[in-house]
Amino acid sequence: MVDDRVPLSHRVAMRLWRAHVAAVRSRLVRPVDGRQAYAAGRRTIRVLLVGSGPVMGWGVGSHDLALPGAVARALAAATGRGAVVDVVPHPSAGVARLGRLLDRAGFERYDAVVLSGAVADALRMAELPAWAVELRKLLEHARSCGPRTVVWLGAQPILSIQPYDNAGGRIGDQHARRLNTVARDVCHETGALYVGLRAPDHAEPRRRRTPADYLFWARQIVDALAPALQERDAQRAVRAADGADRVEAIERLKLSRRGGDARLDGIVSTAKRTLGTEIAMFTVLDDRSEWPLSSTGAVLHSIPIEQSACIHTIQTDDGMVVPNAEEDDRFAANALVTGPAGLHYYAGYPVEAPDGTRIGALCVFGRAPRDRTEGEADLDVLRELALLAQRELWRWEPPED
Repeated sequence: MVDDRVPLSHRVAMRLWRAHVAAVRSRLVRPVDGRQAYAAGRRTIRVLLVGSGPVMGWGVGSHDLALPGAVARALAAATGRGAVVDVVPHPSAGVARLGRLLDRAGFERYDAVVLSGAVADALRMAELPAWAVELRKLLEHARSCGPRTVVWLGAQPILSIQPYDNAGGRIGDQHARRLNTVARDVCHETGALYVGLRAPDHAEPRRRRTPADYLFWARQIVDALAPALQERDAQRAVRAADGADRVEAIERLKLSRRGGDARLDGIVSTAKRTLGTEIAMFTVLDDRSEWPLSSTGAVLHSIPIEQSACIHTIQTDDGMVVPNAEEDDRFAANALVTGPAGLHYYAGYPVEAPDGTRIGALCVFGRAPRDRTEGEADLDVLRELALLAQRELWRWEPPED
């Protein structure tokens, strides 16, 4: 039986200590890059991290070095599949806020959702019965949209960071332990996975987190997550391509105002050179047409969407290969195949906007057919380059008017 009574003296002490925590955090570096990390590979697993605590990446300057990158690499190593990890960080999110963050992230497109808010609620001295009710609602909501693995991260030992190893930290740590006990039971009742994060393996408390700490936690998460994903082994449904959604996503990214981009051009050129094709493109599709945001080997302005190969690519989960377009009913009569261009081979991998809307593809075209085995190998290259292009797309900012 957990004692849910919180002495008034502890509440007063924790108000003062929260101000101390805020002051310490204000001096810490945190990730400032795009909110995604990945490990390239086939049959990509998609994971969403949401919340506070270790999800924030305190102490490091990149999500690749923080929990998203560490989870992506550990998951790829454990499953032999690719992994894309998106993150929605919030410095003070507890169970009351996590549901709203989850909804805005479009969580139905993920194979697994990892939620973190225990430390924030421990610092607030959340009342245990009400907290248990809210946590149950959150976990049931996260599992409501199809087969999905949901993970709740228990609070890591608060005293394991040197600036928090004091009287306030000891009170917070004790309450975090109580919340962890409740969370373990609620996870069991709802079918979610509970992962209690241990203190990283080092002799003395550190002043800040390091990439090694995030890798330590990622391995704990993946130890629970990978078996559940492999047991289920069900691919999420790919969201149907909708022209209106693509138009809105393209407008949010302001792609109509985007001119040449040397880094994007470099990625496209690498695809053409590495795969030995005549043409490589980074294409964008709205509701009516497809046009290249970057291309090499051809000068094309736009084509009707009915003639597009990439419209089929963005409806696949893991890219598409057409070994010989003359033998494919979708493309055999296409002017790009029957006309002067004489294109027979195609491989493409979808590119997304930050909200998950498929808006285009990184693709290559060749005049000579290839066998499917060679095409699947090409997809391995395109997959990694497409994720690099996607990251470049997201971080671009239009010039001030």
